[in-house]
Amino acid sequence: MKGQRFDLAALLDDAALAAKYAKGSLVLSRLCPVDYHRFHFPAAGVPSATRPLNGPLFSVSPIALAQNLSYLWTNKRTLTELKTTDFGTILLLEIGATCVGKIQQTFTPGAPVEKGAEKGYFAFGGSSTITIFEPGAVTLADDLLESSAQQTELYARIGSAMATIPF
Repeated sequence: MKGQRFDLAALLDDAALAAKYAKGSLVLSRLCPVDYHRFHFPAAGVPSATRPLNGPLFSVSPIALAQNLSYLWTNKRTLTELKTTDFGTILLLEIGATCVGKIQQTFTPGAPVEKGAEKGYFAFGGSSTITIFEPGAVTLADDLLESSAQQTELYARIGSAMATIPF
């Protein structure tokens, strides 16, 4: 990903929302075709309706992203805002990829959800989720920061801590 700039406004398709989260924390989670393809809420809160952002379905493999990071903000994707008590409003995105023709949401917008509750699922294939926190809302986990600094992937299981509330 060297030499590429991340375009948050294009990812969110909303310049004002991008400005609000520009100095926040972002966690990209990539799924392989053999992985569990359901996604869950990272915290308890009240989710908004999901906004679809249509686009093509390019691969999101590490090789593809190293050559063209813009696949993340041009691919078909969805955006949900999760209002929480402890973490502010968290942005949750699901990004389609090759062979993922459907991103299915299974929650009810406006109804409170618990941490870990199912949010939805991908049809088939490799895909990604992105979690974006407001500036100062969280401190990312040490293993995420170390892997990011080394530009390597970190295998994480559901339930793994991605962040804590700063003291």
